[in-house]
Amino acid sequence: MKTLLPYLLLCCLCLPCWADSNSRPPNVLFLAVDDLNDWIGVLGGHSHAKTPNLDKLASEGILFNAAYCAAPLCHPSRTAIMTGLRSSTTGIYGNLTWFREHPDYADLVTMPQYFRQHGYKAWTGGKIFHQAHGKFSDPESWDGRYSTSAGTQPPAKDRQYRHGLRDKFENKILARLIDWGPIDLPKEETRDWKTADGAATFLSQNHDKPFFLACGIYRPHLPWYAPQEFFDMHPLDEIEEPPFMENDLDDIPARGRVMAGVEFDIIRKAGKWKEGIQGYLAATSFADACIGHVLDALNASDYKDNTIVVLWGDHGYHIGEQHHWAKSALWQQTTRTPLMVKIPKALGGQSGQLCERPVSLVDLYPTLIDLCGLPAREGLDGRSFAPLVHKPTSAWPYPAVITHSPFWHGVNHAVRSDRFYYIRYRDGGEELYDMVDDPNQWKNLAGDSGYADQITELKKWLPRKNAEHYRQPPPNKPN
Repeated sequence: MKTLLPYLLLCCLCLPCWADSNSRPPNVLFLAVDDLNDWIGVLGGHSHAKTPNLDKLASEGILFNAAYCAAPLCHPSRTAIMTGLRSSTTGIYGNLTWFREHPDYADLVTMPQYFRQHGYKAWTGGKIFHQAHGKFSDPESWDGRYSTSAGTQPPAKDRQYRHGLRDKFENKILARLIDWGPIDLPKEETRDWKTADGAATFLSQNHDKPFFLACGIYRPHLPWYAPQEFFDMHPLDEIEEPPFMENDLDDIPARGRVMAGVEFDIIRKAGKWKEGIQGYLAATSFADACIGHVLDALNASDYKDNTIVVLWGDHGYHIGEQHHWAKSALWQQTTRTPLMVKIPKALGGQSGQLCERPVSLVDLYPTLIDLCGLPAREGLDGRSFAPLVHKPTSAWPYPAVITHSPFWHGVNHAVRSDRFYYIRYRDGGEELYDMVDDPNQWKNLAGDSGYADQITELKKWLPRKNAEHYRQPPPNKPN
């Protein structure tokens, strides 16, 4: 209880950011970027990252440099964010099952629905839930949508898969997706830019109610196609490879080595690593430009002084670290993701602040309703980190918990505390890293008896029960 006392006292002092204002509750601009790792300027993940708009947003608000996804895969991550419930609660571990079809969660109130219940209008565009359109976009969560497309158009077929490796990849999903290269379209004609422009148009209009405006940018999700100007920003002869250790997997349990896959080693041996890095950097710079277009529209609007901005990535991405080229793993590079929260100065917000406490994206639901002064919602797995938005150095006794269960085969977890990062695989395999001394996660300490107490403490945060994988029932067949 002693460790929780400073946090509880601060919670009592945290009023809604607009509590002393005569204006209506603040709007929310909810910005999502797909597969965005720490390769952005302010997080320093890659020295060649060029993301001026993300960097500017971070300088205007709070940058959380230890934010972690609830699951390192698109659909379970986004389901956790939008419902406030972890995969271990819902049984949504993969990309093919829909929570509305789960008998226990068909009527679940999502984050935008909760805002709508309390007087907001909620509009969306691009990928916020798992898809930009159809049932996986959850139409019932929204009052309307301004975009049902995502990403960029591909180049001509004769300019696709020029790396020549498609037939060599073992993972057939990745074989279809792993590609990169410039497209001839100007950015204004791409789908992601049009999504950003739809949000910009919304911000230029008059609204008689507070709004929850969501905008999902699909790049840098694979394939890394982006207009030529963004590849020109990252000349191939200047590209540097990220830190890499040849024998990195030697002290990793068997289940972890399986997660690493073989695609990276194929790419590296073919001499295509730098080309792939260039593709990701270009796609990220393109996504940054799309986000900048939305933020410019907000700053030019009547809502700039009464809109909370939240930007998040659904998870990170490996581009060679741990010999991995994908998401769907439990190491830091795929579980950590950018998170920024900007509260306007007119509402008492701070600028240029850094929060180093570990937080989870499952906490976004309770945090946003807390910041906007809406009634607290019972039954969520997440907890409000609003105290950290108000005071980033506040005590925060909670680690981030990440869950991954690939291909219906058991449930694996990671726990990130202030200093340590613990992984527990379904078969009992373990990894432990000191994130101060070993930020690249190169030395697994789990076998060192000197760290037994740390492992025991971190294991206390693992979910006590893992829900069964929810499997969609087959469609009814006619007699």
